[in-house]
Amino acid sequence: MAEGLIVAPGHDPRDTGEPPIHVALANTAELTRGSQMALVGGIGSGKTTELLLTQKELGRHSDAVNIFVDMADYTDLSQISPGAILATAGLQLYPRVRLWLQKRGEKLPEDVESAHTKLRELAFGKTKWVPADAWDDWDDGPDMVQVNVPGLMKLRLPSLRREVMEVQELVVSIASPLLEFNDQVTLLIDGLDRLIRPELFREFAEQDLQALRGTSVSVIIAAPLLLWYDKTRFLQDYFDVAKHIPATATGPRSSAFLRQILQRRGALDLMDRTEITTIAKYSGGVLRDLLTLARSSAEYAYRDAEDRIGRGHVNAAIKQLGNRYLAGLGNTHRKLLRRLMDHGEFPIENSTARELLVNRQVLEYFKGGVDYFAVHPALAKVLPKPA
Repeated sequence: MAEGLIVAPGHDPRDTGEPPIHVALANTAELTRGSQMALVGGIGSGKTTELLLTQKELGRHSDAVNIFVDMADYTDLSQISPGAILATAGLQLYPRVRLWLQKRGEKLPEDVESAHTKLRELAFGKTKWVPADAWDDWDDGPDMVQVNVPGLMKLRLPSLRREVMEVQELVVSIASPLLEFNDQVTLLIDGLDRLIRPELFREFAEQDLQALRGTSVSVIIAAPLLLWYDKTRFLQDYFDVAKHIPATATGPRSSAFLRQILQRRGALDLMDRTEITTIAKYSGGVLRDLLTLARSSAEYAYRDAEDRIGRGHVNAAIKQLGNRYLAGLGNTHRKLLRRLMDHGEFPIENSTARELLVNRQVLEYFKGGVDYFAVHPALAKVLPKPA
């Protein structure tokens, strides 16, 4: 982003009449403080980039306090408990509040400092000493016994379910200097789309995010892709705004947007437009795969001591990517893929089919107001035909 390599979409991929997702999210956060928004998309679809573009857009106002957090950077996502999102938000708010007060020449209130200390204990746990006589089966030894209390985000230890309201009160105490001056506070939370079980995200939303409602703190959060296809419509019903990033709005073969991304990075200096179009097509519209194919093609050209990327280099990169998606697929997976390729059928309610969608072997597209699915084109190229 700092090098100007990002190509921002010109509109919402699902509605050409609507502004780009990052603009819509920023506008909602500014106009409706305390709003909660969800961003959904598959692995490599560009969710993190959209969140960062939103953060940049929100920075246009001097009273904006925007905090981007990737939860996966802080904790093992399989080991966190309700309250962890709130705790992380408070811990990230604290240095911003302290700096904000320093610039105003004001001291940090004692209740803010105290709330931060208590919040760290709740988040990461603490070690405390208790009288030995408090233990019924204690016969002999020191007068005091060391007891380790695990926190909400303590790694490799059983999570303790805590009262989320206690964490909420501490977070509000930390944020109070900003909220009292009516500053616009927005939390941008990444990483929770990687939760192994999507139902855990629902639990965080119903507890952590619900605790933030009414605090004037806006939240924009990346959510698991499967919730977009959940029959209960949890995302649409719970969040004020829910946005979906499909692989591409139209077929990757005709996507000028994908070609622009490569050209912005100097692709025309290394390959012809034919190779650019081929890479865009076989990326399936997945931005991460688009860049992976371009990089791999360049590596193959380098190994051949060539100055430019040719068709053979691109084909080798496509085969490499396709085999990566093919690895580990059993007969049931392959039958579902072949059924989708031959008949256009994809039973989204099937758990194995959902696994293919999450792992990007199957991609979701949107065209003419209709969602549809297709096998990743790089995988389709190497998928063995049935005997």
